[in-house]
Amino acid sequence: MIPFELPKLEAHWWPVFMETIPGSGEKISVATVVRAASGQSQIRQSISPSLISALFGTSAKGMSSMLAASLIEIQQQLNAGRRVEELEFPFGGFFLGACKECIGKDLNEIFDVSVRLSTAFGQSNYGVRSEISDSSKLAFRDWAEKIKKDLFSLESPALYHHDFTKDFNVPLKVGGKSIKIGFLKGSYAANFGVMRPGVSSSADTRSLKAKVFDLEAVNRSNMFSVLNTELLVGCPNVETLSYLSNKERNNFIDSLEFLEKESKARHVSFIKFESHLQAAHHLSSKIYVKA
Repeated sequence: MIPFELPKLEAHWWPVFMETIPGSGEKISVATVVRAASGQSQIRQSISPSLISALFGTSAKGMSSMLAASLIEIQQQLNAGRRVEELEFPFGGFFLGACKECIGKDLNEIFDVSVRLSTAFGQSNYGVRSEISDSSKLAFRDWAEKIKKDLFSLESPALYHHDFTKDFNVPLKVGGKSIKIGFLKGSYAANFGVMRPGVSSSADTRSLKAKVFDLEAVNRSNMFSVLNTELLVGCPNVETLSYLSNKERNNFIDSLEFLEKESKARHVSFIKFESHLQAAHHLSSKIYVKA
């Protein structure tokens, strides 16, 4: 597969609008489609789960599911080579806006600019990403270190024949962008992160979404032989969140569903663990090395 890159840093983009009430003519921007100079195209959701919840109330879950299904279907059409102008949405009430040109330093900046220009409801992290993700970075790093420590404490046959230390936190350059993959060996790549209920969940959601995009970029790149990508997420069982308000709990559940669907659309397995030991056992099963 040809990697989705912007070799000339030039692209066209289209906002995707959704009618809030069918037939009303009232529309909000919910996603953006970008077509690079290379011809490759991608769609990303631009409206957050929490904002959908605020706008649609009790109907938010259904709206989120319909939007996620639409984005997955559209990405499949784009992957199959269908032109943006010929896209067919699986549900009524979705519309493409006017095509616009854009130039940026990389794919993420193209999406950030397009979201900023398409609607006031769009949420872009461009220019403030490092500030909002500091808390998540610390939590993600702590989670990854605990998995690594637990992995090396296991009596696993995989550890008898190979030193996996160098396979953690692997620096790569993909499409002109420097990234780090939490664990990379052979055809398997994994990133690590957490989802914390309450005030941290929105920052964690954005950071986990970035982890998904990094895994997708590695999977798409013809520089690597990665076939299996996973996001190993530390996350409490939602049944234990009775201490949260209904709104906080529902927002947390919506964010998880959003990330799971976003991951699925990009061929990344989104796997939740209640403990780092569980995640370590899972990782051990993925990296078994024969003697």
